[in-house]
Amino acid sequence: MSPTPSPDPDLDALRARIRHDLACLSYPDKPWVRPSAAGPEVLNCAIVGGGQFGQSVAFGLQRERVNGVVVFDANPAGLAGPWLTFARMIMLRTPKDLTGPDLGVGSLTFRAFYEARYGAGAWERLFRISRPDWQAYLNWHREVTGLDVRPAHAVTAVSPRADGLFELQVQHEGRTHRSLARTVVLATGAEGSGARVVPPMFRELPPSLYAHTNDAIDFTALAGKRVGILGAGASSFDNASAALEAGAAAAELCFRRPALPLSNPRRWMEFAGFLAHYPELPDLQRWRYMKRLLDISQPPPEPTFRRAVEMPGFKLRPATPWLALRPQAGGVQVDTPEGPLSYDFVIAGTGIVVDLAQRPELAAIAPHVALWGDRFEPPAAEADARLARFPYLDAHGAFTEKTPGAAPWAGRLFANFRGATLSLGPSAASNSNIRYTAPRIVSGITRQLFLSDADAVYDEFMAQQHHELAAQEVSGAGG
Repeated sequence: MSPTPSPDPDLDALRARIRHDLACLSYPDKPWVRPSAAGPEVLNCAIVGGGQFGQSVAFGLQRERVNGVVVFDANPAGLAGPWLTFARMIMLRTPKDLTGPDLGVGSLTFRAFYEARYGAGAWERLFRISRPDWQAYLNWHREVTGLDVRPAHAVTAVSPRADGLFELQVQHEGRTHRSLARTVVLATGAEGSGARVVPPMFRELPPSLYAHTNDAIDFTALAGKRVGILGAGASSFDNASAALEAGAAAAELCFRRPALPLSNPRRWMEFAGFLAHYPELPDLQRWRYMKRLLDISQPPPEPTFRRAVEMPGFKLRPATPWLALRPQAGGVQVDTPEGPLSYDFVIAGTGIVVDLAQRPELAAIAPHVALWGDRFEPPAAEADARLARFPYLDAHGAFTEKTPGAAPWAGRLFANFRGATLSLGPSAASNSNIRYTAPRIVSGITRQLFLSDADAVYDEFMAQQHHELAAQEVSGAGG
């Protein structure tokens, strides 16, 4: 539980500090992006997804004096990202001193916000950041930076046009409208590059008897019930805890492995050299890093594990794969190699698959962009069909063409979703790498905007008079 907030004047003083810090860092302060020839309504950048990464890129572009940037987010106001929707952990999994959305401005860090809200002593006592506090910080960050974030605006299609622009179909309040943009960022998180994995056997059940861990679940309806969860990732533990805290009689985690994995190399990866320069590694090394992570899986963080196992009614069932599901009176029968199990409700903690073809909003994009399977062939012993489906992004997070010359727009479409991790490292589903990945993508966008207007910029340069001194002063100077 968060401590009692301090009076508003503490946050007001922090706002003044932010304004001063940004003013001190404002060089160069001249707007420079030329209006599109297609009209003033064309955005310089449309960002799809207003969570922590989308707004970090928007802030980075603001600091680089790029105007005409809009962030479209499908969630209601104040609920961008997973933190108050389907995320069910009590606290973030990363250390409390993480930075990222601040992009190097100390007064915009979570720590500055937390100390202004709760006091310096509360920061010293804090172990890790709670979900509500992280969401509150992101909402506050968005407000104090003045970003143009449009909640309840769902982007349903992104299509390249012959004139070099992207057309976005955006749904808002039951209506669909069109937005045009010169560059686009897909900051759509864990599911933005694929879909939830729900094993076919779950489809044998009526929808009232099962859910995926990323679904909106009414846990109060599970009071007094027995809940079975397939999978042993962190989200499975979080859902088990949420069910038990809502009054479920039992929550059992069943998984195929003989034991939980113990190693979490993702924490090892959190050093500046790796986070900053992973995208510059050779393809083979990047493939090997990510294959290792997929193969060994990941244990739940210790606080997540302790929260679940210390609750009455929790049980781990290793070496218990589910073979079939069938409805029965009052619930679900689960067939396992050790015999049947009975639950009132079951949850698929089976993760997310990367597969651009499953994203309807990318129907005009997916066939034309390169995947890792198109660009890289690993040694036969290290082949992995999962990784082969990841999009092959350049060092700025931009898509690349599947067929050279067939999709010249690819370099102006950027991604930071789960499928970006093979190319960019631990970025999309992690807040530990925002401070390195967001500037990469910002640099890629400004590069595209500048180079696309390079000829016009040169013509403007040649047409200008760049007098440093007044002519009349020069003519009369000296003895």
